[in-house]
Amino acid sequence: MAEVTPDSSPKIEARFARWMDAVLEQHAAASRGLEADPVHDLRVALRRCLSMAEVFEALDPDQEWRDMRKQGRRIFKSLGNLRDTQVLRDWVKRIAPEGGPIADALTEQLDEEEREEERQVQKALRRFSKKRWELWAEHLTARSARLPADGLAAQYLAVERWEEAWALHRKAVKSGSHASFHRARIGLKKFRYTVENFLPARAANWLSDLKKMQDALGEVHDLDLLLTMIRGLGSVESAEERRHWKRKIAALSAERIRAYRKKMSGRGSLWRAWRKSLPQGKDLEAAGMARLEVWASFLTPDLDHSKHVTKLALELYDQLAEAGMGGAEGNGHTRRVLEIAALAHDVGRAQGARSHHKRSYRMIAGLKAPLGLTPEEMKLAALVARYHRRALPQAKHATFRRLRPDRRQKVLLLAGILRLANALDREHDASVRSLKARIEDGRIAIRAGGYTGAEPRASHIANARHLFEIACKRPVAVLPAA
Repeated sequence: MAEVTPDSSPKIEARFARWMDAVLEQHAAASRGLEADPVHDLRVALRRCLSMAEVFEALDPDQEWRDMRKQGRRIFKSLGNLRDTQVLRDWVKRIAPEGGPIADALTEQLDEEEREEERQVQKALRRFSKKRWELWAEHLTARSARLPADGLAAQYLAVERWEEAWALHRKAVKSGSHASFHRARIGLKKFRYTVENFLPARAANWLSDLKKMQDALGEVHDLDLLLTMIRGLGSVESAEERRHWKRKIAALSAERIRAYRKKMSGRGSLWRAWRKSLPQGKDLEAAGMARLEVWASFLTPDLDHSKHVTKLALELYDQLAEAGMGGAEGNGHTRRVLEIAALAHDVGRAQGARSHHKRSYRMIAGLKAPLGLTPEEMKLAALVARYHRRALPQAKHATFRRLRPDRRQKVLLLAGILRLANALDREHDASVRSLKARIEDGRIAIRAGGYTGAEPRASHIANARHLFEIACKRPVAVLPAA
């Protein structure tokens, strides 16, 4: 079978473009006749495009990802139904090569279903818009370039899929039901596609085992479908022949589940080996921030500004924590709340500048908390971003009012830091390069490298420091560095 081979380029955009082009090539081949090879290759190419688009749809608000997936899924679903029928017919031949009442009845039913599914595939092929697909290939390939292959963000995506798949695996091993193993297969499949598409360096070593384990559970599901068909045959077969088929199918399923358990359970399992090769601890935190940065890059008009504001805000926070000033703590979670808020404080600008701080709040609050952070801490980050400009936190703001007093104080401090850092880079020119904070004459003196004290920036900074002063309960002065 002449399966389409992926582009050898390590860049995700090149790989995505290659598979989008392959869909057009294999669509043309399948339209000439539904032979096994072009049908299989079209399904492979579509699967790659759809699985990549599913990841990008969670990162990028561009509607074109969803539209492309909608058209691709129509063909993919019809091809999948045809493939399932063909696979079940192969199982019938393997289980009963000599035929028999059950085998003959199943074959007749599957032949009829295959003819109908071929008509559905041909209908889906005719409805497919090659022109729209070409436009999507050009537009979405350019957007996919923001996620580097094998980078920290891609590794974090793989960790997320691993966590989801691992939870399903544990439930399956504990319950032993075929339904739970089917769900585990879906989780494993999503993890495999993430590795294939975004971690090509790891895929070279992992792909063989990933495919074998996915195929083992896939065959269990295929056998379950065959058993369901047998139950629906009625009085075609004798009771003894029915028992023979059930025993044979049960033995084949058990053999595959044993093979899966052997490789995937215990301390030396493939699950644990894969997880060990993905980010952990501090590296996982950095990977989570890299994933957030990719998300922000699709929404923030000036990501360099947001990254520079994040740098200044964290510098100031770290110095406050080290010196015990202003209530800052040497708390990794609190620091990450500030980092998330600073990096994403302008994402609301994707829908316009007016009241963008409120939209940023809603968008950050709607994110799934990165691994290691709680949903509550994510909501704090959203509030900090909400107060980076305009109105100060007030008791009449319901979300702020419902916080515990210690949480309110934390929001005041972090929002004060972010508001000041944002003001220091008001011109988006990174001219304020660094900050040094210390106590001088009962006030917090911040020496800003690159700051001259000239207007109008000086007045803007003076206004912006007010929330920081409230949080620290002492005057704050921003001065040019010595």
